[in-house]
Amino acid sequence: MPSTTDKILNTAMDCFFQHGYDTSNISMVSRYAGISRVTIHKQFKSKEVLFRAVVEKHFQEHNILINIYSKSDKDFWLETQDLIIQRCEGLFNDVSSSLVRSNLIHAGHAFCKDIIQAEESLIKTSISSRIKKEIAANRLTLRKVGLTAEQLAETLHYAPFGITVSVSEQNNTAFIENLMAVFKASTSTL
Repeated sequence: MPSTTDKILNTAMDCFFQHGYDTSNISMVSRYAGISRVTIHKQFKSKEVLFRAVVEKHFQEHNILINIYSKSDKDFWLETQDLIIQRCEGLFNDVSSSLVRSNLIHAGHAFCKDIIQAEESLIKTSISSRIKKEIAANRLTLRKVGLTAEQLAETLHYAPFGITVSVSEQNNTAFIENLMAVFKASTSTL
């Protein structure tokens, strides 16, 4: 049985995803969750604090996958591709309305920039660490591309994400697979 906090966060996520940040409020969350506004306000002082908690919860769940990725010695390219696809799916992809999704992305940038930057840093550091392990095992080289492990990690992180956000009508998974194939071929030791 979920705790009161989990019930509040899950209900808040549902409200934000259905109505957007601007339209949702603590009264709405209270009504849908069947929890008093006073109880919600005791844990979350404002709608902004509640929204940040929803974003943090998502990233905490996602960080379990990043930790598994960081420690793995399996196929670097396949696992990096899976990590990037999961990252591109993002927090707001289940939102059916493009207006609501846009509103949530704007709210995320306005209220959660520090959380997002910390998450991006964690992902880039994890990818860079894996690249260095691949170089040490002589399964990857950066000589042909003239990048550092950190630069390749940043490119692997941002390129697919930026493009899939801007061309959401396309088959994003196929795009990422193709992009990973190009990166793999350009860093091959053969």
